[in-house]
Amino acid sequence: MSAPDRRSRFPASQPRQGGRSGDAPLTIVERPATLVQVNARKGRQAELVAAIAKTLALALPDAGRTATAADMAALWLQPGSWLIEAPAGRRGELPGTLAQTLNGIAAVVDQSHGRCVIEISGAEARAVLARLCRLDLHERAFAAGDSAATLVGHVSCLIHRTGGEAPCFRLVVGSTFAEWLLHELTAAAASYGWRFTPAGEAAA
Repeated sequence: MSAPDRRSRFPASQPRQGGRSGDAPLTIVERPATLVQVNARKGRQAELVAAIAKTLALALPDAGRTATAADMAALWLQPGSWLIEAPAGRRGELPGTLAQTLNGIAAVVDQSHGRCVIEISGAEARAVLARLCRLDLHERAFAAGDSAATLVGHVSCLIHRTGGEAPCFRLVVGSTFAEWLLHELTAAAASYGWRFTPAGEAAA
């Protein structure tokens, strides 16, 4: 099996930091991932849900939600369509496995090179995103496991909130817009202080 692709989607793929320094700056991390979109064929959604549950032990979520199992997650995109997020090390086999398993049931599209995952965490993560996004990201309105498609700054993203004590959000963005999104995030975080770690430097 080939080594997982952990190449950064950022031209200057070195750790960076900026803004006001502090004990707990905002953390921005590029997370290498295998991303596979599955789209149910007409009348086959129930079969798709059952096949994913059997093959990956992952329950495809309802609208606006994310489901997790072990080291994978499934994000709802639209009726009959989900994005599967798995570790970068599965990029060599997961798309092919799903294409074979779901043959005739769903269209399977490997999005691993076309999209990337940026994680933003820390005490001020929600405050920073609030400067860029119209969604109400307070935990009462956008809890762990919630997801939505939205604009962050001027960039279209799929955002979902993960669990944990400190606020943590993952943004799935087109790879060609990743640097632009990072610029928007770091500008919004300048008053708090931030640290960015690209793929290759971060653990997968």
